[in-house]
Amino acid sequence: MNYNAEKFVTWDEIQGRCLELARQILQTGKTYKKILVITRGGMFPAGILARELDIRHIETVCIDTYDSQTRGEPVLLKEPAADYTKNVLVVDDLVDTGATLTMLRGMLTDSLVVTIFAKPEGEALVDLYHEKIEQNIWVRFPWDTYRQYVKPLAHEVRPASGD
Repeated sequence: MNYNAEKFVTWDEIQGRCLELARQILQTGKTYKKILVITRGGMFPAGILARELDIRHIETVCIDTYDSQTRGEPVLLKEPAADYTKNVLVVDDLVDTGATLTMLRGMLTDSLVVTIFAKPEGEALVDLYHEKIEQNIWVRFPWDTYRQYVKPLAHEVRPASGD
């Protein structure tokens, strides 16, 4: 896949989207006592959802599929504890092609999978998400970027005009 567009997301946007996801989860009428987080991208959304849904038990699963922006075959680096594979809320930041969730879904029973963003190729593997985005977009999450001061244009060094 060639990612030829970017979407920058702020911390405030993440918090707002997670709040909306929490509302969607509550509207299902089912309560969860445990969260299974897909690391690393799911860690921040899971923390917000844990607070909003009053969930205190959190476990991680680590499936590696990317090296920078290059997608490879999924590799299971850390399995979840056995008691976190049934009736859990599964959280990730986004679903792209669905390779990670395809691997994970085989381990899960009666669980709800949620992401902030869903792309068309992986959308069917997610139960709830906040926003659908195009397949070619690379999402720049705030935990992967730095905010920094930028000088005003008038303060940049300009070459002498020769006048």
